[in-house]
Amino acid sequence: MRRKDARRAPAVMGASTGAARRAPGGRGTQLRRLDRMDGLLYACKRLRIQRRSSRRRMRAMHRELWMSGAYDVIVIGLGAMGSSACYHLAARGHRVLGLDQYHLAHDRGSSHGETRLIRKAYFENPSYVPLLRRAYELWENLELECGRTLFERAGLVTFGRPGASRVFDGARASGRLYDIPLEEFSREQAIGRWPIYRPPEGFAAAFEPGAGFLYAERCVLAHANEARKRGAELRENEPVVDFAIENRQAVVRTACGRYTAARLIVAGGGWSASLLRELVLPLTLRKMMLGWFPATSDHAAEKGAPGFVFDLDDDFYYGFPQIDGESIKVAGHRRFEPLAAPEDKDRLPPSAQRIAPLRQFVRDCLPFAQDEMLRTSHCIYTMTPDEDFIIDRHPTAPELVFAAGFSGHGFKFASVVGEILADLAIEGETAQPISFLSAARFSA
Repeated sequence: MRRKDARRAPAVMGASTGAARRAPGGRGTQLRRLDRMDGLLYACKRLRIQRRSSRRRMRAMHRELWMSGAYDVIVIGLGAMGSSACYHLAARGHRVLGLDQYHLAHDRGSSHGETRLIRKAYFENPSYVPLLRRAYELWENLELECGRTLFERAGLVTFGRPGASRVFDGARASGRLYDIPLEEFSREQAIGRWPIYRPPEGFAAAFEPGAGFLYAERCVLAHANEARKRGAELRENEPVVDFAIENRQAVVRTACGRYTAARLIVAGGGWSASLLRELVLPLTLRKMMLGWFPATSDHAAEKGAPGFVFDLDDDFYYGFPQIDGESIKVAGHRRFEPLAAPEDKDRLPPSAQRIAPLRQFVRDCLPFAQDEMLRTSHCIYTMTPDEDFIIDRHPTAPELVFAAGFSGHGFKFASVVGEILADLAIEGETAQPISFLSAARFSA
């Protein structure tokens, strides 16, 4: 894909594109057109005035000057993160254009597969917990707005060997650090409460009642539909050919046309490395297999079956309650096939060698399920070296904001990531604690 140079020297902030702007007078002030020199004088005058005002009023002035493109913000990628960003921007009254090369809630990337676990006792890194708290609030708000169930609070039980399991020990540590309710069980107690699970000898269990799962495609569509209701323009099946920052504006060219905006957000999922290749982000792709196995109704969410995680010696397995009346979804987190390009994801069907470990796990640990796989699917993990996300602004073109490298555990954060991307695009900063997700950590 051809890319233009995003490092051109920016033009004057607020340079005119022929759009009318309101002069800084009182009520009833007349509208006037600004050429480039007028724009410079106007910006300087306003900056001098606003230095005597609050920081909030200065940011409002910046927004007035910046919003000079055909759109306020263009969002490339309408998966979990991009659709959420469109929603938050549109909810704030901004003119938003969202672009995706496929249809909404497609199965080519990382935002499909029916369900995703969501939890607060985060073994990966306790620094994510404040973001998760905000994510929970935003998912609940979105549910109320769209009128559909997006989040099933089924709970999550994590099985591991105490003192030897990063997953089990990390969840407990995170729960204690942030006072997240967890119930702990011995192996025998856990089997007594959930006979559908059979952990190995020496394992214990930690149950998080506030955890559960999200309906993946529903969440993407809810963000997209609510964004459209608020005026966002979302264009599906429209691949981006190239983009650049020119004269402090984003210029995006697609297979159908050319668009401009004051700000650009790139949330390209598995395509992030190619879209942002000038940044040389350390991203690699993994092809992950999901499997659906027959199970009795004892596994049904409506009967109180929780989601599950087993940290075994050979893999970290996870799965979901039954939602279709016949099967449960199971996957392994550590076994993968490397991908050269996201388009290769479905090129070959899964081999018997890839399926065998999942079947063995079902035989060993899920006595109310059968090990004959009904169907499979694949999704893409876009990995960073430390498996933490990247959310940042371009180092030399601050008009460009990006999110990438969600490393197989990002979907649950989509509601708050969209809010953060909107903050960074419009305000240049966010109140959320994301310093540990800066791209600069890979160039230090």
